[in-house]
Amino acid sequence: MEPIEPNKNTDKSSPQETLATTPASASATDKPSPSANAASSPAGDGKANADAKPTPSAKTTKPTPPPRQPVGPKAGGGGRGLVWLALLIAVVALAFSGWQWQQRQAQAEQQQAQLKQLVDQLQAGGEQRQQQLNDRLEGVPQGADWQSMQRLVAEMQRSQQAIGERLDILQGDGREDWKLAEAQYLLRLASLRLLAVQDVSAARELLTTVDGILKSMPDSGLYGVREQLAQYQAELEALPELDRPGVFLRLAALRDQVERLVLLPVPEFDPDEVTTEEEYEDRLQRRDRWDRVLMRLERYVRVDFQRGKVITPLLDEAEMQRVQRTLQLTLEQAQWAALRGEEQVYQASLQRAEKMLQQYFELKNPKVQGMQKQLQALHDEAVSLNPPELAPLQQSLSTYIQNRRSSSAAKQPEAADE
Repeated sequence: MEPIEPNKNTDKSSPQETLATTPASASATDKPSPSANAASSPAGDGKANADAKPTPSAKTTKPTPPPRQPVGPKAGGGGRGLVWLALLIAVVALAFSGWQWQQRQAQAEQQQAQLKQLVDQLQAGGEQRQQQLNDRLEGVPQGADWQSMQRLVAEMQRSQQAIGERLDILQGDGREDWKLAEAQYLLRLASLRLLAVQDVSAARELLTTVDGILKSMPDSGLYGVREQLAQYQAELEALPELDRPGVFLRLAALRDQVERLVLLPVPEFDPDEVTTEEEYEDRLQRRDRWDRVLMRLERYVRVDFQRGKVITPLLDEAEMQRVQRTLQLTLEQAQWAALRGEEQVYQASLQRAEKMLQQYFELKNPKVQGMQKQLQALHDEAVSLNPPELAPLQQSLSTYIQNRRSSSAAKQPEAADE
């Protein structure tokens, strides 16, 4: 037996066998399946055997059958599912891309509409400004009209400047007159405060205000007035300040304390007590003749070895109430004298109150001693003073104002002639 030569085409798969392999299996494994190779090898062998001439030995020998492989359709089912999944993903991606393109297209159309509206607005605004500019240009004068208008404006400016200067002059005079009138009124008020109520502090403030007004006016004619004003200010600075309301209130407090003061003790008479006549008769019976003569003389002549001692009268309760009321009235009199600035009446009332305390009240009592000290302190309080009269200063200021008015009246006709 001669050996059978293998066919050259046995290693190559036929077109029919390559078509039998599915795309899914090819893409999944990237290698030929063993079933396909196994199927292709018997076919190739058979074709080679067909081309070769049969021999007797070949007919007698049977070839060994190849092992069975799994059927192809079962392996191709999984690949077909992947294809459908990929196709579904592609469709979804295509739909999403289309939706995005539609949204972008809508946004682009909206932006284009806004841009068109903005362009229309700009065009309308430009046309309106152009129209306004044309209207203004139409109102601009030409050549000769422009020159005549310039001359008219220059004349108006000169007239306005002249009127302004005249107005400044008139207003300046009016302002200074107002200031002088105010200073004159303040001087009258200061004089009234000094003469009526002797309010030194208020008069000082008023004179300081007058000095500030005169200082703001740069006029040499006011030098003499300001000199007199400085003298009066120095005199007012030397005067003491009166506290009449304070003195009035202190006297009112003392008046309220009168009812709480301790008076001298009221003598009490016992009906069973021996009278002076009975005591005299008893003494007369017990003495000798010489003593009796002396006792009789005592009834007509009194010898006092303590002449400096104040003899205090004995008062009953009603008389003591009258004394308290009299002391209160005396303190009230001192109050009103302090308010009116009557120095003599004020001092006399205080002295009378002190005498009543010494005569009718218990001087050893602390309340009585305290009232005496307060009355002595009130003696030192001044309730009146001799302020300077501001009449000469008022006269000087009035003279200056009259001279100023006369000079202004003389200047007005000259200005009118010019």
